[in-house]
Amino acid sequence: MASNSISEITSYFSTGFQRINRFDVSFTRQNGTDGEAQQSTHFWASQCQIPQQYIVWYPETFSPSGPTIHIPLKREYDDRFIIDFIVDSNWSVRKYFERWCDSMFSSVISGKSNTVNPRNTSANLSNIIIKALNDNGTVAATITVYEAYPKLILPSQFSDDIPNQYLTLSVDFNYRYYRTT
Repeated sequence: MASNSISEITSYFSTGFQRINRFDVSFTRQNGTDGEAQQSTHFWASQCQIPQQYIVWYPETFSPSGPTIHIPLKREYDDRFIIDFIVDSNWSVRKYFERWCDSMFSSVISGKSNTVNPRNTSANLSNIIIKALNDNGTVAATITVYEAYPKLILPSQFSDDIPNQYLTLSVDFNYRYYRTT
C-alpha cells in the first residue's frame, strides 16, 4: 500500500522521469508506388501528442440483479493527432506536407480530374515514430503511429506582436492505430 512518503516517492522516481521537452519525431514513407524502398524524414517538432485510445463496450443488462457489466467490443483511437513543426527559412516542412497532400490526387500529378489515388497506396502512407528521450539522449519509449497521412494542414499565422518568434505549422494526421514499445 502506498504511503506517499518522501522516501517512497524518491525511490519510485530513482531512475528519473519523462520530461515533456525530450522527444523526437520522424516519418518513414515508401518511395513511389512499388512499396519497396523507404525514406525517412525528420523535421523539428515543437509539440506532439500521443493519441488517445479507448474501449468501446456494450452494457450487459440481462442479469436480474447486480451492477451492469460492460463487455468490451473493440479498441478505438481518437481522430485528432496533431503535430506542430517549426518552419525553417526555406519552408521545407510546409512544402513537404503540401507535396504529400498533392500526391494523393491524380489531378495534381498528371493533370487529370480531381480523382483521389487509393488510400492504401503505400506512397501515401507513413509510419510516424515518436521517441521519448531520457536526459542523456537515450530512447526511453517509442510510439509508432501506423498508416498515417495528413488530413488537415492548419493555418499558420504571421504576427508582428511578438518579435523573434518562430512560425509553426500544425498538421492533423489520420492514422490506423499506434503502439508503444
